[in-house]
Amino acid sequence: MREIKKLYVVHPGTQHAFRLVNALASISKSRVIFLSWFTLPCEHFLAKFKIFRKRVKPINEYVKTYNFPFFEGCMLTHLKLNGLFNKNTNNPYYYWQILFGCFLLPIFYFNRKNAILITFETCGWPLTKYAKKWGIPVIMNFPSISHERAESLGIVETEFGKKIKSLERQKIDYAISCSNFAKNSYQNLTSAKEHFAIWLGTDFKVKRHQLGIQRHNSLNIACLANTELRKGIDILLKAFNKIEHTDKKLYLIGSLNPAWIKKYCKDNELSLENIILTGPIAQQDLKDFLFKEKIDLHILPSRFDSFGMVVPETMALGIPNIVSPYVGSGEMINNEVDGFITRNLDVQSLCICIEKFISLNSINRNKLVSNTVEKSTIMTWEKYAGNISNVIGNIIHKF
Repeated sequence: MREIKKLYVVHPGTQHAFRLVNALASISKSRVIFLSWFTLPCEHFLAKFKIFRKRVKPINEYVKTYNFPFFEGCMLTHLKLNGLFNKNTNNPYYYWQILFGCFLLPIFYFNRKNAILITFETCGWPLTKYAKKWGIPVIMNFPSISHERAESLGIVETEFGKKIKSLERQKIDYAISCSNFAKNSYQNLTSAKEHFAIWLGTDFKVKRHQLGIQRHNSLNIACLANTELRKGIDILLKAFNKIEHTDKKLYLIGSLNPAWIKKYCKDNELSLENIILTGPIAQQDLKDFLFKEKIDLHILPSRFDSFGMVVPETMALGIPNIVSPYVGSGEMINNEVDGFITRNLDVQSLCICIEKFISLNSINRNKLVSNTVEKSTIMTWEKYAGNISNVIGNIIHKF
């Protein structure tokens, strides 16, 4: 009889890590152990406190979760200190993830029999090195594109970040990315025997009567983003200023820097009129906000986005998207049928797509919305879980 495999998932707990462990819990003849910084199952006694609401996740009861909040506290303190000296890089994340990995080494050594390590990029060093030494198979989940591809698109990683990423990916057996765009960026750069692309998903759903009739007298655009240059906010601001419309609004939703927005507009002689910075909106409140503000269009002109969770989320609400050619979830969009993909990453290409949307009559716009909702159904968390279960289930049967 095949022995039970112990699937150790190592991740600080942000992004979609809890979705991954829940999907793994459905694999037969396996036991899932989630080693995190601070991820609380719903039944945890701390889950009832509002301050921890963002860290509470519906984790499967068959997943054993262990938290190590000391590392999160140290990392946050490190970030604060760096901010005081204007050293805004990702290095503090890398430093404390490496120390977390070092801390976990004894756990893996004494539990190496029938163990499989599943980790995320930048969480794997030095774990991947010693896992290979101790005969533990390694599966790495890459949430982003390679730093080499990112640099070609204008976003430069720190030298320390490059070193860590380059080291850990040479000690893996299998790899998973969230899009073919992301997967292809790692071609010939890892030691993985196979590299799989598994789309992420959304829980958002909309009832047909909520879609309503698409209006023509106003144009409400949203962009959900947390970084300025990588998400192409500069391109969006210029395009929005160029679009001629008597009643247009741009909602910038997320942790964007208002000072950066104001300075960029001032330096480029752009108007801030009708540009609304909402700040972050909680996931559970986002759907209501987008409906309340009658958002017609979501735009994500990223320099790169390995996936872009906001694309299927907004599509599921009947909001068509315009994305750049460097957004992974754009792989699901049939251009001008259920959304738009810009020809190039520039202002002119974005303006062309916006003008095409504006020019649609009521019948064609409603058809676009209907197609958008229909297409979003191919990207759900249920399908993600099924794909993860199938791929990793087949992998672990090889060991």
